[in-house]
Amino acid sequence: MLEATERYGREDFTAAASLCEQVLDLSPEFPDALHLLGLCRWKSGNLLDDAQRLLTRAQELKPDDAQLWHNLGIVREQNGDIRGARAAFQRAVELNPRNAESHYNLGVTSAALNDMDDAEAAYRQALALNNRHAGAAAGLAAISETRNRLEEAGRWLAIALNEDPQDAVGNLTQAQLDFRAGRFVQAAARLENQLERPLSAVNRSLTLGRLGMAYDRLGQFERAFNAFMQAKRVLHTLLGETPDDSPYGLAMAARMQSQFAVLIKNTGAQADEMTGIAPVFLVGFPRSGTTLLDQILSSHSRIMVLEEQETLRDVLNDYAISDSRLTEFAHCGDSALQQYREHYWTRVAGFMPERSRDKLFIDKLPLNTMLLPLICRLFPAARIIFAVRDPRDVVLSCFMQSFEPNAAMRNFFTLESTVRYYTAVMDIGRQALSAFPGRIHRLRYEDMVEDATAAAGRLLAFLGVDWEPAVLEFHKTAQQRRINTPSYHQVTQPIYKSARQRWRNYVQHLQPVLPQLQSFVEYFDYS
Repeated sequence: MLEATERYGREDFTAAASLCEQVLDLSPEFPDALHLLGLCRWKSGNLLDDAQRLLTRAQELKPDDAQLWHNLGIVREQNGDIRGARAAFQRAVELNPRNAESHYNLGVTSAALNDMDDAEAAYRQALALNNRHAGAAAGLAAISETRNRLEEAGRWLAIALNEDPQDAVGNLTQAQLDFRAGRFVQAAARLENQLERPLSAVNRSLTLGRLGMAYDRLGQFERAFNAFMQAKRVLHTLLGETPDDSPYGLAMAARMQSQFAVLIKNTGAQADEMTGIAPVFLVGFPRSGTTLLDQILSSHSRIMVLEEQETLRDVLNDYAISDSRLTEFAHCGDSALQQYREHYWTRVAGFMPERSRDKLFIDKLPLNTMLLPLICRLFPAARIIFAVRDPRDVVLSCFMQSFEPNAAMRNFFTLESTVRYYTAVMDIGRQALSAFPGRIHRLRYEDMVEDATAAAGRLLAFLGVDWEPAVLEFHKTAQQRRINTPSYHQVTQPIYKSARQRWRNYVQHLQPVLPQLQSFVEYFDYS
């Protein structure tokens, strides 16, 4: 094994692997040989499955080896098993709490799973062990920026980029700080420079998307659109076609559409025995101003807003799986409905344990628009806030944004697919507006931007709560909250009007899809 280890150290992986195989011929369960052979397979570049198999067997034979767990985590991560990788790094830091690299990789995998609290804690621990760790500093800067702690982000970036001027995450975050400060030229230059370097597919897509945003602010609309197109192509190649079995996929929209009339025939009980009140649902479509409304409403002392959680998962899993099951749901008794209301409130309590029952609860998830017939069946007394924005601006903005690549957001790879998804979702919303006129308050983004006092006043009157001036200082609330949408940095500013009519700058590219949006443009009074 000494010679095998020496050859591995000289990067002679073929010779090292051969020597490990000789050892294993004599002792097939020797964990150190399995470990080193797994590393040789990993370094070969195209033998990740074999590497993972070998390292897993070594770990089974030697379960208290921290370095083995660390290396298994790296191979699992590269093999696409992010949850398995995080579990391996977690075990590695338990066995060896002094390894900064294990803490750093725990942070990376936690961030990849959108567990930002754990990611932040892991990065901080890595930096406590090595205060010049570029990757951990860059990761912590990125989290600080998304949480609007901009001065802190700048401090971590100074470390990250001093230690590694080419760090991809560090440069992306510095460009975002430049963008937020209005330094669009500097942001574009940094991002252009990044594109000259090797980048992962995810970082290349993010870089192109943010470069497009910088070009947009500079009035370079053709260059901006080309950057957005390239960003989407990179992401599309990486992630493949949209799986249509998600709770918010096109197949679900089609089922809700076909069962709409059946679901709205039966109103069920008017009370929720668990709380005495029904929730309010804030819906619309992504990029329609729902995050702005969230911050405005959250600034009111008598309102609590839950941001984008799948609170309806139980009833969707049981009944939204087919047309026939939705028909059954439309005719089920109130005892069954009450059971699913209790499931709903249990999920709410898990997501928002601090919820006060004497405050008005608002469940904000834009794509619940497609579930409105089911929602109104489950909660017949529920009120709906329906956010609307010019469909042309909505479609363009969805195409421009870099969303978390979940199943629903994969519909935004092209303008054509974005329009297809918009029409499927908003056609259900349009029907709901006609079916439940007294229960739905339609609020146009443009009206809020033009006269926030009047628009917010009408909204609060609909909700039955008194006016509070604090709702107009929502940007102060946003600076203190964690916001998990692409609008996180926009809603920390006072209301601005620059996003209106942006579609006109890209009308040449939008021209092929405008006819499909025309009926919605007219229905929502944007013609």
